[in-house]
Amino acid sequence: MTAANSRSEAGHWESDLVISKHARPLLVLHERKTRITFMARPSGKGAAETVSAIMAVFKRLSPEMRRSATFDNGTEFARHSLLRGMLSETTYFCDAYASWQKGGIENANGRIRRWLPRGTDLDDISDEDIQEIAMTINTTLRKCLNFKSPVEEELGKSVTLRLYPTVALQI
Repeated sequence: MTAANSRSEAGHWESDLVISKHARPLLVLHERKTRITFMARPSGKGAAETVSAIMAVFKRLSPEMRRSATFDNGTEFARHSLLRGMLSETTYFCDAYASWQKGGIENANGRIRRWLPRGTDLDDISDEDIQEIAMTINTTLRKCLNFKSPVEEELGKSVTLRLYPTVALQI
């Protein structure tokens, strides 16, 4: 896992759920090198729903962009072996009480909480709004990326991202 730790190649992901008390969770996937962040809404907090949402996102990526995924020890990631079997992706788990081992996703969750503070009913937030938040995060300049956005850092300056069949953003 040295390439993931050194951030020398893209395709190493960290994953977590943003949870609201009475609503479906929000799945957050954060790539370690590029700092690209994807968000999806699983149908529930269970392991089957979570891995299904992860696979829906990862299936759209090229194999070079899905080398490994790191999770915390929550039961929502118990079906991680499906990622290994169906997508040939290596999976890792953090040590107990060691959230610093996946610090990128913790930082991304903090950014997301700027728009969705604790106590927000996530079911009241539309999928379009969730993707708009992800787009804002992915186009925000970062000091750690030499004041480029995650999109610019890895993909270049002229990129079209399609979030929905009818919505495209030219960067």
